[in-house]
Amino acid sequence: MTDHVQPAPVEQERKRGVRLSPKQVVGLVVLVLAVVFAVQNTAQTEVRFFGGEFEAPLWVLFLGLLLIGVLIGAALTFVRRRD
Repeated sequence: MTDHVQPAPVEQERKRGVRLSPKQVVGLVVLVLAVVFAVQNTAQTEVRFFGGEFEAPLWVLFLGLLLIGVLIGAALTFVRRRD
């Protein structure tokens, strides 16, 4: 009679590999597109906003907008979970 030993849960996880959720896939695609955009747009850009004016590389502006979007999305998710 042979005893069949079940592999530990950690070993089973390793065998399945890494599985990404659809949200993670979309996040990775957005990240790759953001990096490509940043690498291709390094020129200085003049921005006028509510009477103010400043210059910065286009990728810095894009990164700032991306971070603002992420923060707004996180805040909305937090508010939705509390309800």
